[in-house]
Parts: sequence; C-alpha cells; structure tokens
Amino acid sequence: MDTLKVGIVGAGFMGQMHTGNLEQLDAVEVTCVCDVNLDAAQKLCVIAGPNATAYTSFDEMLAAEKLDVLYVCLPPFAHNGEVQKAAAKGIHLFLEKPIAINSEKAADMVNAIKAADVNSQVGFHMRFYKSIRELSAKVADGSAGKPVLFQGRFWCNLEGSAWWKNKEQSGGQIYEQLIHIYDLAIYLFGEPKTACGFLNNILHTDDPTYTVEDVSAGLVQFENGAVATITGSNASSVPVHFFGDFQINFENVNLEYKSSGQSWVSPDTGTLYCGEEKTEVTETENAHFLETKEFIEAIRAGRPAAIPASEGLKSIRLIEQIIASAK
Repeated sequence: MDTLKVGIVGAGFMGQMHTGNLEQLDAVEVTCVCDVNLDAAQKLCVIAGPNATAYTSFDEMLAAEKLDVLYVCLPPFAHNGEVQKAAAKGIHLFLEKPIAINSEKAADMVNAIKAADVNSQVGFHMRFYKSIRELSAKVADGSAGKPVLFQGRFWCNLEGSAWWKNKEQSGGQIYEQLIHIYDLAIYLFGEPKTACGFLNNILHTDDPTYTVEDVSAGLVQFENGAVATITGSNASSVPVHFFGDFQINFENVNLEYKSSGQSWVSPDTGTLYCGEEKTEVTETENAHFLETKEFIEAIRAGRPAAIPASEGLKSIRLIEQIIASAK
C-alpha cells in the first residue's frame, strides 16, 4: 500500500487535531505544514514527524511538495485560493467547516473540486456520531418513516479569538458552531424550502471588538414539509461547557441526543426510541478520527467521500437565509 502524502494548511487547534488523527493511520504521512505563523507551523511539524517541513507561503509549499491530500484548516476569512490551486494539481481535499465566508466563495471551491475530479470531505464530524449513524441507517432503508421535527441547539460561553468575534472574519457563531447543527438537519431531513430567524448581541455590547451575535434562533421548513428549530447562544451561564444537542422526530423513530457540555470529560449520550423499543448509546468513539478514516479509505477505494464539499455549500446557503431574514 502506497503511503499517502498529506499537507496541512492552518496550524491552529483543528490542524493539530487532524494531524494527530492522521498519524494513527497506516501508510499516511503528514509531510508539510503551512501557517502564516512560522513558529506554529514548526511546532506542528514536530508532532507530524521528523520529515515534515514548515512553510509560511502556501504557493511555495504547493510547488515544493508532492501531495496526495491537503487538509485545509483555515478560519473562514483566511481562504485565498488554496482549495482551487490544490484541486487543479489533483490533490484530494479535506475542508474544515465552514468551507468559506459566504456561498459565492464556497461555490467557487465546489466548482473547482468538481472540475478537477478530486475527492473532498467536509469536517461535519457530528454525522459520525454513533447515534446519528444508527438513525441515518433507518432513514436510508425507509424504516424511520417520514421526517417530522428537528430541534437543536449549541450553547456556550466562549471568549473567542480576535477573528472569531469579528463578524467580517468568522461570520458569527451561527457560522462557526451552529453550522454543525444546521448540517445535521439538512443531512437527515433533506433540502430546505424556506428559512427565517433572529440574531442579536445582548451581553457583549460593551466590547467594540465583539461584532458577532451571542444569541440566534432559526426556523426551517424542508421540501418534504418537516420543520427544524435551531438556537444558539454564546451567553450561557455555564463556563467551559459546550452544549451541542438535539431531538429528532421521525414517523417511526425518535432520537434524543444529550450533550454533557464537556465530552472530553464525560461522553455525550443518545437514546433511540422505536415504538416500545429503546436503545441507549454512549458516544465514546472519536468522531473526528472517524471522518478522517472514512476520507482516507474513500481515496484509496476511488469512491466519493461521505461528505463532499457540496454539502458544505448547502449549509452556508441555509445560514445565509437565516442571517438575511434576521436583517
């Protein structure tokens, strides 16, 4: 089995996490890291291994390295043609969410990937939760019946980096965190028909650098008539907790997913209800590792990955509807 050569662009938290997961796979080698901060790139190269090279110029890295796969772990505002350039060289692409700061830029990425006929995967790791996998299997074989109602939330109290709390650079909490929940709704319920919502900043008005919302509520109707309500808060009174949970109602099955708020300390749990039958699931698997494992397997098998770049575009288009409605 030939070793796949992988590059990482963006040496922050997500780049570090993906590097660690890639190192667990056979015949996969992270050979280079690019970041505007040379020190950060060099530190990640130490994790990647002795043969990894650090760069501050993406174009220089692309010219110097022979890559099979590129992991793009950039903040939404920082994309500057990396995806398109890599695709044109036949490099398969893993894209952290959100894949762009708006749907126009996201569509350009998707078109470049399609034109180059390379594989792609978006980092919507929640799709790899065990309880979601079990529910989606029932949706796929028809036993779940018709979709009815999706209720989800992402609540936390995050200080956030300078770019995260700048709406022009991150897009807001709805882009950075709620997008996972909106993606799950699309994944399970299908194409959205219409959407509306509210966004506001209630508790951060004394910080002029905080220009994103700290509360949001979205209402979505899907083509099949099902409805979703999704709320977000960055004003939770519980510190260092990240509550991303949901309840999903199909005709024949319900899923109640409970987030501990600190999955690294206490795992989340899911309960599937099928009539009188109840199945308890403890989410002990590493969903981030599973999404990477699936992507690498798809590349080796020559089949499309589970979550292509076009799925990242769908979620952005839906969120843009919510934001436009709020305005």
